[in-house]
Amino acid sequence: MIALSGEELRQIVVWLMGSVSMRGWAYVYMILPFTFIGALILILNSKELNALSFGEETAYQLGVDVAKRKLFILIGASLLTGSAVAISGIIGFVGLVIPHITRMLWGPNHFRLLPLAMLNGGSFLILADLVSRTIIAPQELPIGVITSIIGAPVFAFIFFNRNRKR
Repeated sequence: MIALSGEELRQIVVWLMGSVSMRGWAYVYMILPFTFIGALILILNSKELNALSFGEETAYQLGVDVAKRKLFILIGASLLTGSAVAISGIIGFVGLVIPHITRMLWGPNHFRLLPLAMLNGGSFLILADLVSRTIIAPQELPIGVITSIIGAPVFAFIFFNRNRKR
């Protein structure tokens, strides 16, 4: 059995709830290659992503090598997700809500959607971090709590609104 000090346990709990506190430029430089490669892979496969959004069979009929492209897309998404989670922990609803809102505002073209969703997700995270640091200052709420409070109702709205249109 592993014995943890109070501070180590607190750091684990904060990471599990998501936090970007005490993360400086050294962390940015550490994940930059993975983020760049992952984003590049996804953007280079944006046409295939557009075709795949109609379904695998349709994408295949449009000339997409579905198995190969799915592997590339999985690698790109894994690089982006892994680098983000390694630094900030598990922050819910950012990757679930922000891409849907971005798609509603700017359309479904992945060449435009991917960079805009990344920028919007980062902006949302900065605003959520600002709220988490100021709402009960000088204490700090884990950022995952704030994103969940905001993200859960927004996701429910998107989910029920989309189902109502069908």
